[in-house]
Amino acid sequence: MSRPSILTIVLCLVAGPALAAAGSWKLEFDNRELPSLSYSENGKLTFVLGCGRAFGLHAKYPGQAARAGKAVLMIGDGRKTMKLVGEIEGEDDDLTNFVQWDLGFSRQDPELFGKRWKRVEKQLLDLMEGASPLTISSKTASYQLPRIDAPGWRGSIERCGR
Repeated sequence: MSRPSILTIVLCLVAGPALAAAGSWKLEFDNRELPSLSYSENGKLTFVLGCGRAFGLHAKYPGQAARAGKAVLMIGDGRKTMKLVGEIEGEDDDLTNFVQWDLGFSRQDPELFGKRWKRVEKQLLDLMEGASPLTISSKTASYQLPRIDAPGWRGSIERCGR
């Protein structure tokens, strides 16, 4: 067997499991054409950002979290971080357990979907778009997601509800 063939086989054996376990970003639309951006790994959702009547962010909480109640998650790109205040949802094998609605604005807030809200949305989307990798962290743990490679995701999220 030639040296290049052996090298190819070794690379496949070493990289194969890592490539098979790698996750993927996906932009999907529901039956009302509302977008959601998700990252799943090994068949499990790790991160979901979607909009419709509300702007929702769901993420696997890194580390140990309380069963319910308020929680803080940090999202970063290696240079900047953004603090997200949300809640812990009940444990679920597939979907993740941190959720933040409407970028932390209350439904009664007159600024919801206003100028200040749009600045916060832009900050989050800028952070996500430029991150390679995207780091999700809590006080005790963190994990990283690869650069978002779903075509058209940002424009779809920005146009939602407008």
